[in-house]
Amino acid sequence: MNPVAPTSRILTLVFTDLVASTALKARHGDHAAAELLGHHRTLLKGLAAEHDGEVVDWAGDGCFLTFESASAAIHFALRLQAAHAEASELPGVRVGMHMGEVSERLEDGGVARRRVEGLAVDLAARIGALARPAQVLVSVAVADSARQRVDNRLFPRAITWRSCGSYALKGISAPVELYATGLEGLGELEPPVQPDAAVPSATRRWKTPNARLMPAAMLVLVLTAGVVLHRLGDAASPGRTPTPANPTAPTNDIVGATGVAGTISERAAIAVLPFDNLSPDPEQAFFADGLAEDLITRLSAWRAFPVIARNSSFQYRGGNLDLKRVGAELGARYLVEGSVRRGGERIRVTAQLIDTRSREHLWAKSYDRAVTDMFTLQDEISATIAASIVGDVTRAEAERARRRGTADLDAWGAYQLGLQSHDRYTREGFAEARAHFARALELDPDFAAALAHLANTETFAVYCGWRELTAEWLAVAIEAARQAIAVDPRESMAHAALASLLALGGDVPSGLAAARRAIDLNPSSPEAWLAFSWLNILNGDSSAALAASERARTLDPHGAHAWFADDNIAGGQWELGNFAESMVAARRIVAARPNYYWGHLYVALNEVGLGRLDAARAAVAEARRVYPALTLAVVQRLYSVARPDVDARRNAALRQAGLE
Repeated sequence: MNPVAPTSRILTLVFTDLVASTALKARHGDHAAAELLGHHRTLLKGLAAEHDGEVVDWAGDGCFLTFESASAAIHFALRLQAAHAEASELPGVRVGMHMGEVSERLEDGGVARRRVEGLAVDLAARIGALARPAQVLVSVAVADSARQRVDNRLFPRAITWRSCGSYALKGISAPVELYATGLEGLGELEPPVQPDAAVPSATRRWKTPNARLMPAAMLVLVLTAGVVLHRLGDAASPGRTPTPANPTAPTNDIVGATGVAGTISERAAIAVLPFDNLSPDPEQAFFADGLAEDLITRLSAWRAFPVIARNSSFQYRGGNLDLKRVGAELGARYLVEGSVRRGGERIRVTAQLIDTRSREHLWAKSYDRAVTDMFTLQDEISATIAASIVGDVTRAEAERARRRGTADLDAWGAYQLGLQSHDRYTREGFAEARAHFARALELDPDFAAALAHLANTETFAVYCGWRELTAEWLAVAIEAARQAIAVDPRESMAHAALASLLALGGDVPSGLAAARRAIDLNPSSPEAWLAFSWLNILNGDSSAALAASERARTLDPHGAHAWFADDNIAGGQWELGNFAESMVAARRIVAARPNYYWGHLYVALNEVGLGRLDAARAAVAEARRVYPALTLAVVQRLYSVARPDVDARRNAALRQAGLE
């Protein structure tokens, strides 16, 4: 036997057991009972396959299965419960489940066999043994993760949930809170039997946030996604990770999991300053900003050098700048500056490349074109500048940089206005951004960048508490991000938006893969690194999350969304138990965005960790001032994690701070 080295990952673990199978044999005889048991196994395997479950082992009439998500396991269990209720000849089936980290390996002794082991497996088996006949009994980790994601439309009856209290299970150090779930009129919801191995401890009432009306702006996302559809036709251990020597210090390292190697310090970075608008009409300033932003996007696709994000470089607008100082503050050796003059249907663009160390003008050129040639002009500028910095860029990478977002100049202008509105990070700004992106898509339904940023705007609105997270909204938003990818598979922002949306839906592995793809496509995108950081937090790798956030901060040190790096740093450091370091980041969030409730929640979590409960309660009060409908259930739903120990620590700390 040659066992393959075990791997660790988080799974939902399910144990099923037929009720009174011995009596079944006595009543029907061995042959008939065997046929019924065979029917049960066929039914179970079929339902498991439909929900991507895998059978690990059989033990008589019992079965051990694993599922990638808690909601898939619940769907399977409820359908199995319903099928047994409809087939009068089949006995009842009890189901127990828990979600946690396990060790998984394949053994090959002539026939490959999958082994899944760990304390989480033992806990799931204990819960299964407690279940009453025809009962689905689950741990709070499963309930908290699945309850908001189970699709009631799949069932003819309503799904009911009931807290059964906390139980001290034999061999398990801490009490485990249990929930019973089932289809109305079919499932057994009474608390489980109480053998010596399970002693009731305490109970908790499930609180659900008050439902809010879905804003009318949701129609924007629905309609724009529909337009594109019409046009197209179609894990690391959850335990505490050793603390790095100085995890918050900027290292500029690129996270190795992406397959991208190198650091900013090793490769000269470039920053594009906002182009001056020399047009008589001041309303045309967005054309100048748009040209510089589009140049950044094209340059960012080159792997030969990092590009500083627009939100940082655009802080340096107008006036006589000390370019050497600007370069030092941005961490960029090379600066691109220029101007745009538009008169009627003609436009003149002047651009120059400056070495900030020597203050030499390495390259300068003017372009005089008709407005309809804007995109050809942009390609010429980005290709020329990049070639002057990196002479050995390959043809394939040159083609990667020559990306065209849209062929419609008005749509491009609406998209630029949408970016400006989005970067204000206010409820009103997001509403304006949605309208601008929708206008861009109305003019050009194949504008992948506009569709990606629309999905991203909607996602941020959920995290900021300005949009209700519903299954219907999430399905439309995910489809919009996927259609953006279908239109332009190289659009990094679309993959980053998809990553965050998949995280909201609880599909962390797929979200992590989407974030990696976003970085592969554009290693200079702070949005991609921030999405990668958040997904690593959800995946239980806080150290990788911190490194990715520092990478995003390096690329975008002064930008409008640089504070999101602090968001992830605060969360990652708290999970590592570094309360003082987390508090520094949390305070920066509150200073930058006092109306972002997550900043106050991170302050509360750290105040609890530091033993200052009064200050923690005050911070929760501030979070509720910003978001009156805030509850513990809202926090749990947005985290979408499958790490019971981390969830339990966070929930316990927030309860101590007064959040229920």
